[in-house]
Amino acid sequence: MADKAASPKPPALSVELSGVPETMLWPLWHRAAETRRPDRLIEDPMAADLVARIDYDFAGSFGRPNAAHPIRARVCDDLLRGYLKRAAEDAVVIALGEGLETQLWRLGEAPDRWFSVDLPEAIAVRRRLLPAHPRATLVEGSALDPAWMDLLPEGAAPFVSAAGLLMYFEEKDVAALLSRIAERFPGAEVFFDTIPPFFSRKTLKGFKVTKRYTAPPMPWGIRIDELPRFLEDRCGLEVVSLQTYLDPFPQRTRLYRLLSRIGFLRRRLAPCLVHARAR
Repeated sequence: MADKAASPKPPALSVELSGVPETMLWPLWHRAAETRRPDRLIEDPMAADLVARIDYDFAGSFGRPNAAHPIRARVCDDLLRGYLKRAAEDAVVIALGEGLETQLWRLGEAPDRWFSVDLPEAIAVRRRLLPAHPRATLVEGSALDPAWMDLLPEGAAPFVSAAGLLMYFEEKDVAALLSRIAERFPGAEVFFDTIPPFFSRKTLKGFKVTKRYTAPPMPWGIRIDELPRFLEDRCGLEVVSLQTYLDPFPQRTRLYRLLSRIGFLRRRLAPCLVHARAR
C-alpha cells in the first residue's frame, strides 16, 4: 500500500509589531515552552501552536524560557476561576492589554461577558491569529481611555486583569486608572503585576533582554512594601493578596525563593503579583 501523502505544513504567520505591542510575543514564548514541561504549571496548546507557526525569532529575541510568565498566568487563572464561581451569572471579565493571552480558552467555562481591551495594532494581531470566541468582545483602545468602562452593564463588579501592562505607564496614570475602576465598580477585583524601581530604571536606560531585543521603557516601578499604601490611599483598593513571583510555586524557583527570605532583598528587588478589591 502506498504511503499517504504527508499533510501540507500550515503557512507561517507573519507579525509586524514593535514597542509595547511586540511584548505580547514574550509571554507567549514562555507559555509555549511551559506546555512542553512534565511539571508544567499551565496547559496552553494554543500558545505552543502559535509559537510553532509564527515567523519570529523567539529564542533570539527573548532568550531561554523561564517560569515567570507561566507563574503569572497560572496565578491569574486560579484567581479568575475563584471569581467566576463567586460571581456566577453576574461575572464580567475585563482583560486589559491582553495581547495574545489565551486565558479565555484555558479556563474552559468562560463567562458570558469578556472584554479584551488593547491597542488597535494588538487587537488586529489577536483577531488574525486567534479564533473568534462567541463570548468575547474585542475593544480597540488604550486601557487608560475610560471608554471601555461604558461597555459594562450597570452595577457590574468585574474582574479586571492587567497582567504585564501597568509598568509601561507613568505612576500618575496607573493611580488614575485604578482609582477610576474603584470608583466606577465597587466590589471589582483587580489583578496585575509590578516591577521594582531598580528594574524600572534599567529599562529607562535601555535594558537588553538579549543582543537582539531591547525591552520598551517601563516607567512605573514600586517596592512591595509600598504597594498597600499606594493602593489604599491613592486608588481606593484594598489588598487581597500580595505575592512575589517566587511565592506561589517554590519548587520552580528554589534558589530565588531562598534569596527572597532576606527581607532587604525582598523589599527592594522583588517583582509582585497583586490581587486587590475595590472598597
